This record gives sequence, structure tokens and C-alpha cells, in this order.
Amino acid sequence: MRVSKRFPLAVHCLLFVAVLSPTQRVTSTLVAESTGSNPVTVRNLFLKLSESGLLTASAGKNGGVHLARQPQNITLWDIYRAVELGNAEKIFSMYEGSDGCPVGRNFYQVLHPHMVSAARAMENDMAHVTLDSLMTELKAMIVNSPDPKGRKHPVQANA
Repeated sequence: MRVSKRFPLAVHCLLFVAVLSPTQRVTSTLVAESTGSNPVTVRNLFLKLSESGLLTASAGKNGGVHLARQPQNITLWDIYRAVELGNAEKIFSMYEGSDGCPVGRNFYQVLHPHMVSAARAMENDMAHVTLDSLMTELKAMIVNSPDPKGRKHPVQANA
């Protein structure tokens, strides 16, 4: 299956932006601290998310990123398409098999429809999960699991 770390990282970035951006300036450096990633990696994701109409970015001293749509209008499938493959049928890698063998000759035709069905199910499920619903789950977890060392993070203030 072709799901790289870009997808969960992009979801993390968008959740972070959704929780913080209404009250605080969100930068790639701040998001990189939360994700444990390099700020350049985060900026590259921001670019893909901006090109897909999920984020808006402004440069300069007071710049930062904001959601381009309301969280209830951004689905996991939107995020997946922005940073991974755009077509559900290409989630699974397939090969054609070998003409020299009856199994190889027919393997693709036997397996491919089932892989397409699985990919469509994944697409359908992801299309029903919104950033808003993830935010609700996340905020409940933040409230119910304080930092063991008593540290306060800006996200906790917005939860």
C-alpha cells in the first residue's frame, strides 16, 4: 500500500493549525516542534496543502498559515489526495504476472478487482472523517491527559 509518512504528518499539521490559528500565529517552526519533523519538511507539506486549497499562507513578520476551509469541510480523503496519490485505485501496487504460467497469466485479473474494492472502501471511509471530528477527539484527549511534568503547551490553552 502506498501511504507514506506525508499523510499522517499532513493530518498532524492541519490539526495543529486548526487548533491554534484562531488565536495564535502558526509557523512551520512551531508545527515542526509538534511533529518532530524538520521545518523544511513542514513547509513542503504546507505548499502541497496550499496548492490543494486546504491552507492559506502569508509571509513576513506577522505571517503564518491558516485553514483555507472550515474544519468540517476538510476530510481525510482531501488531505490524502493533497499529499499522496490522487487516485484510490493506485493505492496498491500491482504487477501483471507472467504469460508463461496460467496462474501468472490470470493473477492480475483475479486480484485487481479486490484491491480496487479495498481502495474504494478506504476512500469512502476517509471521505467521512472530517478535520472537525478529529479536532473534537483530540481536544478531549488533551483535556484528559495533562502533561506528566506539568508543562503547558499553547495547544492546551486552546483545547
